[in-house]
Parts: sequence; C-alpha cells; structure tokens
Amino acid sequence: MTTMADVARVAGVSVTTVSHVINRTRNVAPETAEVVLGAVAKTGYRHNLAARALATSSTTTIGLAMSIVTNPYFGALAHSLEERFRQAGFSLVLANTNDDPVQALDVIEDLQARRVSGIIAVPLEGSPELTATFNHLVAARFPLVFLDRRSEIEVDQVYSENEGPVYELTTHLAELGHRRIGLVTGTSETMSAKDRLTGYTRAVTELGLDADPSLVISGESDESVAHTEVRRHLESHARATALVVANNQMAIGALRAVRDSGLKVPRDIAIASFDDFEGADLLDPGLTVVRQDTATLASSAVSLLLRRITNPSRQARTVTVPTTLEHRGSCGCGRKRYRQLSG
Repeated sequence: MTTMADVARVAGVSVTTVSHVINRTRNVAPETAEVVLGAVAKTGYRHNLAARALATSSTTTIGLAMSIVTNPYFGALAHSLEERFRQAGFSLVLANTNDDPVQALDVIEDLQARRVSGIIAVPLEGSPELTATFNHLVAARFPLVFLDRRSEIEVDQVYSENEGPVYELTTHLAELGHRRIGLVTGTSETMSAKDRLTGYTRAVTELGLDADPSLVISGESDESVAHTEVRRHLESHARATALVVANNQMAIGALRAVRDSGLKVPRDIAIASFDDFEGADLLDPGLTVVRQDTATLASSAVSLLLRRITNPSRQARTVTVPTTLEHRGSCGCGRKRYRQLSG
C-alpha cells in the first residue's frame, strides 16, 4: 500500500509537507503543492477520505456543473476532466445543469453540501441569483473555475476563442464568392453565443456583406429548433447562399433542414460549423468545422483548480485556448486541410 512517505520520497519533500497539501491544514507554496499532487498521481496514493472530510470539512472530490446530456462536446470534455483529476488523486462528481440557471443554482448548492474541494462550472447568464452565488463563492475564496464560456465575473476561467473563429469562417465563405451569408446562432444568454455573433457581425460589416437581419437565424443551441428555423429560412424568397452554424447540435439540425428542403450541400448552399462532432467527416461532403481542443481545455481547467485549491488567494487567471479550422467539402472550397486559429 502506498503511503505518505512514498509520496514524499517521489516529490522530494517531507511527509509533513505532503500532509499539509493533502489535508489543506497549512498553506504550502503553489509550486511545491503542484509537485506533491503530481507525486500523488504518480504513486497512486489514496488518502483516508472519511477522516479527511471530518478534519477539514471537505473531500478529495471535485464537482462538475455542466449540461452533460445535450451536447457530445460536453461529454468529451467531462471525460478528459475525469481522467486528469483521477491522475491527481481526485474523484469527479458530474451534476447536470441542463443549461437552466434555476437548475444550475440547485446543482451548485448541492455540490457545496457534499463538501467538494472545488467546482468546475460552465457559467450561465441571466440569473441574478446564480450570479450572486458565484460571486459569493469567489469572495469566500472557494476553489471555482469557469469552463467553456467567458464570464464577466472575476474568476479563473478557461474557454476557446469564439469571436475570431466565426469571423474566419464568415470571411472564408465570403472569399468563395458568397455575399448573403447567414448565421445560425445559439442561446442568447451565453457569452459564447454573443461572442460568435460578434465575430459574424464584424465580418459582415468589414467585408460589406449583405446585413439583412433575416440572415441571423435563432437556433437556440438546439437541433430541433435549428431544423425548424433553418428550413423556414430556406423556403423564404431571399435565403442565404451560405450558413455559419454556431455549434454542432444546430449544425445537424441545419443539415437536415437543407435535405428536407430538397437542396444540396454545397451546390445550393454552403455550410460551415463551430464545433466538430463524431461522423462529421463521414458526411458527403464532410462538414467544414472549427474544432475545439477539449484535451487542452480540460488540462488547463484542472491545473487552474488545483492551483486555486493550494493557493486560494492567488489572482484570477483567464486561459484562452486556440481552435483549429478544418476544411472539408461542405464550404465548397474542395480543400481538406487544418489551420490553427489564434483568434
């Protein structure tokens, strides 16, 4: 059985230091704490969680608050997070917010009641109560990291660049000759949807594209809604010749709408999407996408939370993760290549 002494030997520190890091009984330099946590993961050390919970009013459990059932992207992200926390000696509790601020508030309160050591949350806008709860956690120096979506709250956060990649997608379609480019936009209450709309609007303005308001189609981040609204748009008298779709679920709905309208991609309408998904490359033609780096998003979030656990007073940090533009055939350019976007 692995002991604290084994962890101390691998980390090159004293057993007392290992104990302070694991039990959070005294502040330890963040660099030292990271070394100790790395040694915990390497040796497979498992502490007596029940005893630790009684002594410190917390556990080696991390709460993950996100909508885990509506988007395969979040499933991949949760899997990466679980692997990395397990390597660091923590277990992960997944709590579904269903992208509902009221449910998210219940989830956060429940995770606190479970005495988790920290929380990673996908933030939601539009609820004063939820915002107040997050601000309270920050003021109390509770270990909290926001993931996937930007927030105005001063807290550690990790997300992909959103505005730049959608600007790039819109510009790419314009370079192929399209002037009426539509955007299928997500839930208006999320910062990521707002940022993606900003990227699209900036491209339309700078490139002098058709700024017809009917080209902005509300898909509400939902496959069914996107299908209905895109089909309605395609059957109008002044439809777009190309679409940028703001997430993978809506992309599926949009593609079905194109099929149900008797149109062909990219002959009748070009499509490009933010977010990749399994099987997108098997479509005929394959879907051109901006792909997010879930592995880097997860590892960055884990690193920030572990640092926050070991040093609650450190300044909040924001990590923006680059995306990759993958050309397939749906945009109509006939190229298949990859290019990293820095935003």
